[in-house]
Amino acid sequence: MRRIRSWITLTSCALLAFATTTACGSDAWPGGEEVRIGVKGDQPGTGFQNGSYAVRSGFDIKIARLAADALHKPPDFKNVPSEDRQTDLDGKHHIDLVVATYSINNPRLTGSNGLPAHDFAGPYAVTYQGFLVRKKGPRVRRMSDLKGKRVCTWTGTTSTPTIDQRTTGLVPVQDSDASKCVADLLSGAVDAVSSDQLILYGFTQVHKNLEVVPHLTIGDAQYYGVGLPKKHRGACADIKQALKEYVKSEDWSRDFKNELPSIPAADPNWESRYKPRDAQLDTYSCRDRIGS
Repeated sequence: MRRIRSWITLTSCALLAFATTTACGSDAWPGGEEVRIGVKGDQPGTGFQNGSYAVRSGFDIKIARLAADALHKPPDFKNVPSEDRQTDLDGKHHIDLVVATYSINNPRLTGSNGLPAHDFAGPYAVTYQGFLVRKKGPRVRRMSDLKGKRVCTWTGTTSTPTIDQRTTGLVPVQDSDASKCVADLLSGAVDAVSSDQLILYGFTQVHKNLEVVPHLTIGDAQYYGVGLPKKHRGACADIKQALKEYVKSEDWSRDFKNELPSIPAADPNWESRYKPRDAQLDTYSCRDRIGS
């Protein structure tokens, strides 16, 4: 049903654009025939593409298509490294939106360390930072088990400073992306990978010899949002409304379970942990600061 509604919306928009000079969408943004969306290509379950011409899969891809529908244009997906997500949303790069397990926080909303400020619509998922380990490696169940162990994170993420700020004796190792950290774990070059549990569970669906340490998290909750440049609050509001309707429907739970089946298998309370509440979309969406 949702696909049929999307096709009708796109058709209506095309007819309107043909008949008038007014584009669909509340602020006629973005320009062009497609919405250029930065996504991940190396994260199973969230944003994955096995080869340049393979079909993309993952929960983020579902969200990205929803956001494109809200702007009445088809998506044009582009892989974006974590470290480029914020810089690519300065309104000057080749990206209109970022849907790449991208957490909403005030430094990104306001701009920090010379990086551009931008808006978010969301959250569309909630998660905490955890640890991925080898099943046949040393047993890890608490932070003390990781003392002196090499723990990999990748650049441009909130996971890196969280590891660096801890006084637990972890040995931080930084790599360029998620897949390289996981490769290091598989080879034994590191003892664990630390990132959002939602991301880590996706890798366990591909690498059956890896597991997420149950009930071991650090840091604050991470709220995933759709990033977009400033000065497009009408488009932001459209995406927010689409996300609200999606989260309230059965589609959110169905898509999440289909793309990340390892999470429901591991956690019977997965919906209460990972599904955002309606009020949170009001608190985090289209604001200069969270809750402002």
